[in-house]
Amino acid sequence: MHIPEEPHSEDVTDGVRPLDASMEINISPNPLLFGEKMRALLKQYGDNHSEILRCSADIARNLERLKMVSAFVRRQAMLDAQNELGNGAAVGRLAGVGRVRSHQLINRATDERMHSVTLEDVVGYAKENLYA
Repeated sequence: MHIPEEPHSEDVTDGVRPLDASMEINISPNPLLFGEKMRALLKQYGDNHSEILRCSADIARNLERLKMVSAFVRRQAMLDAQNELGNGAAVGRLAGVGRVRSHQLINRATDERMHSVTLEDVVGYAKENLYA
């Protein structure tokens, strides 16, 4: 079990302090700013509706893949935390999900790891099917 070096004022669960990694590495886009940039990008196509729809579909597919990747990485991180802490409910509290959902996500991560699922598999760039 990891014990923080010093007490912190933020939420501490079972001696583990949630990290603010998104503050150090800016990988969390602001939806409003993203929407404004997307709208500006699509505006350059004018009245060419086929290009607007093609471009917006490409953006939507990419965002769906990003969501799948972030969910996969989160599940794997939850499994790592559960292996270290030995308590799925505590991992759920750290991840901001309930006890039952935490166990579901950890079980899925275990299954993925047992079948050697990679990020490429999750995104869909792999040539093989999952669990082949």
